[in-house]
Amino acid sequence: MKEAFEKILHEAEGQPVYIAGGPVRDWLLERPVLDIDLVLPGEAVETARSFASMIGGAFVLLDTKEDVARVVLKDYSFDFSSFRKGAKSIEEDLGFRDFTINAMASLLKSLIPFIEKSPSGLLVRKTYLLETLIDPHGGRRDLTARVIRAIALKNLEEDPLRMLRAFRFRALLDFTLDQELLSFIQGHADLILRSASERINYELERIMATEHAGRSLEEMFKAGLLQAVVPEVREAEGVDQPGFHHLDVLGHCLETVSCLDRLAEDPCIKFSACDVFAKWLRKNRPLVPYLKWAGLLHDFGKPSRRGMKEDGRVTFYNHDRQGAEMAAGIARRLRWSRLESEFVQRLVRMHMRPFHLLNDLRKGGPSKRAMRKLLQEIESDYPALFLLAMADSMAGCGPLKPEGLDQELSLLFDRIHSFYKNRLLPVKKTKPLLNGRDIMTAFSIEPGPLVGKALAAVEAARIEGRLKTKEEALSWLKVHFPDELSDS
Repeated sequence: MKEAFEKILHEAEGQPVYIAGGPVRDWLLERPVLDIDLVLPGEAVETARSFASMIGGAFVLLDTKEDVARVVLKDYSFDFSSFRKGAKSIEEDLGFRDFTINAMASLLKSLIPFIEKSPSGLLVRKTYLLETLIDPHGGRRDLTARVIRAIALKNLEEDPLRMLRAFRFRALLDFTLDQELLSFIQGHADLILRSASERINYELERIMATEHAGRSLEEMFKAGLLQAVVPEVREAEGVDQPGFHHLDVLGHCLETVSCLDRLAEDPCIKFSACDVFAKWLRKNRPLVPYLKWAGLLHDFGKPSRRGMKEDGRVTFYNHDRQGAEMAAGIARRLRWSRLESEFVQRLVRMHMRPFHLLNDLRKGGPSKRAMRKLLQEIESDYPALFLLAMADSMAGCGPLKPEGLDQELSLLFDRIHSFYKNRLLPVKKTKPLLNGRDIMTAFSIEPGPLVGKALAAVEAARIEGRLKTKEEALSWLKVHFPDELSDS
């Protein structure tokens, strides 16, 4: 890696090269770094292009106007940028940044002898870094105080997304926001709407990826920033839901995200089969922020579905479907990918299903048919559904909450996981008992929807253990075809 840095200096052709921003902050916090931010007086893109060609890395042009480019080399990325806004020195350039903790730099040439490679990234010992630290705005002081402070409030006005970035660093580092910064956000939250949806979502996604997402969202709401980017939260505030819950809809949804923070860090606190959840979380790391989005949105359909029975009991019929529709709208507005959008919608739409199956569990169930239908709808993301259900339960502590509900959810998951592993998965991995031609020949019908329904019905019966051979499948279809195929 030191050779790579030497090549950067060579390609800079005598210009000073600085490491600035995030890497310096993280090294002072004794955190490893994979992304290196490099600042030059000028010609950053050309330097990056030459460096990529020399070292065999991938060159990515990020911004022609601002002279910014990236070089990706295996696990590392190098961002090259020229001094901002015509700055004549690194100190002047740092003054255009967002927060003091991100406005420190050091000469690359001075640091090269002290850069060490670790399994999780690059490190520089703090003692060496301090000898060459350029810190015109007191970033090291604020790191020590664990405070996020704006360099200048006008910098936030010029790029309002920095208000959201403040909460991202709040969540990531577990720091506090300086009161002047917080007051500015409270008075200017609506400025965030000037930012592109993709940039807003990038910051929100990174907040959701931390272990402090729930708390950060609550603080963003108090500052007026959350409702600026997700106005639907206003409808949830103050909507009481007596009985199972002790918080209003918004408070419950925020608490659900906090519970997901805890479960994502350690599913063993509630589940006996915690290794299954740990595996899903590792395998689906990019979806974990969207699992927390589902936690935030899961009850957003309640305000419009609130009703009351004659005996005075409050109801929220079909709030799960309404919530899924609202999630779809939020997904479009924030420009989520199709995968992310469908994942959140499916979880919100299905979040009550585990609770419905608990009634069957208490009677010795659930049935093979009920488990099969749930698993065929949620597929391999069933651990995510149960993480959401458990967080939903943990966040509800009203007087009517059944005793032992969390333990029952864990037991229900054990049974469904066993069914998935021992019944559904083996069927998915083997050849179907019948194909479309078998159906058309046996019943003298043409290709069409009925053939697909017959094949689905056979697969369902096989998963439930009612069919094992092709002959059994054909005999079973002759009894049930076509009257009972639509309810498979």
